Amino acid sequence: MRTFLAMALGKTARFLLRLVRRGGGSALPGTIAAAIQPKLLERAIQSAPQGLVVVSGTAGKSSTTNLIVSLLRAHGLKVFTNPSTANIKQGYYASILQFANLMGQIDADVVVLEWDEGHGAALAKELKPRLSVITNVLSDQLDRFIDPVFVQEKLSEIINNSTTVIANRDDKNVAQIASVHPDCFGFGLTGELVESGPSYAINFGEHPELSASALVKAATAERLLLMLKGLDLEIAGNFENLSQAMNTAAAVLAVDSLIEIDRELVTQTIEALPPVFARDEMALIRDRSVRLMLVQNPTSFQLNLDKFKTTPHPLMIMAGRDIHDPSWLWTVDFSKLDFVDVVSGFNAHELALRLHYAGVHVHRVEPKIDEANEHFALLSGSEPTIVFSADAMRRTRRYLGLAK
Repeated sequence: MRTFLAMALGKTARFLLRLVRRGGGSALPGTIAAAIQPKLLERAIQSAPQGLVVVSGTAGKSSTTNLIVSLLRAHGLKVFTNPSTANIKQGYYASILQFANLMGQIDADVVVLEWDEGHGAALAKELKPRLSVITNVLSDQLDRFIDPVFVQEKLSEIINNSTTVIANRDDKNVAQIASVHPDCFGFGLTGELVESGPSYAINFGEHPELSASALVKAATAERLLLMLKGLDLEIAGNFENLSQAMNTAAAVLAVDSLIEIDRELVTQTIEALPPVFARDEMALIRDRSVRLMLVQNPTSFQLNLDKFKTTPHPLMIMAGRDIHDPSWLWTVDFSKLDFVDVVSGFNAHELALRLHYAGVHVHRVEPKIDEANEHFALLSGSEPTIVFSADAMRRTRRYLGLAK
């Protein structure tokens, strides 16, 4: 009865809020549902017979989750996941309210969730993942967690409460906390590629050896060559970004650990995948194709800027509330930009100051997300591009009616 009441009131609140709040909802419906039935999330996940798969780490969560979901669906499984990269507890409850029936049950064989490190650690003991995928520990999250050791502690909670673990063998921080797990499989780069791979948080401890269950042997603008449990798997596409190549290796290994895979189907599915939302995606906004690029830390900011051969026009860059310490904006090289048409978000003035000192002309500073989007929509140009942090992305999506 409590579950039915929680779902009924939560769904009603969600429906009413979406009538008055364009393109998005609120944490309120999930808060109402959780207060009435605290075990709503646990019971919904238990209704999926093949259990819970989670993806966590400081970077690569959304891409890896998307790959796992797509591969499982291609193999005929019904998958429940948290859409729109809503990877904190409120987002999970919102997903349950959106997709579960009034008894709190989901129509799925398996649940695959992207987990924020902190929220995931808090849920791990309760939800007991069947499999967890741990991507990495980077220094780019220091404004959230202060010290990489805290991230290790959070990820350890997830690992220790998971039946099987897929872990980044190249990241010493991950290897240290995953090596003690009795059922752990490693993914990473082959020896000659490791030096060109991601820069992980500095760690002066030992580097335990994890299994080489999935290795990236080659990653170019034309193809990805994986060695999966001793056998090669070739996938066409641009995999010059080694981080994305590793995400793919992790996802394929995870799916192979869950089901018997069809290797040809794996290749076809990955080659046909569109980008995860805002991961350099083309979206139709008000009858115009707009390039959306999500930045979450100095590294991803730089990687996205480096994709520009010339400054696109119109260009809007948005720095939201999730940039807790805007001083890291000064570590990003903006000098290749000639101008920025609109700067917006909670940290708009901090970003505009950084651009000014980089010699980049800013045409307009508008901290209010809604007004910035309206102004941007009026600008002419053949390459409309928005570069935004996660908070600004969510607010933009909601305002433009892109939220799911």
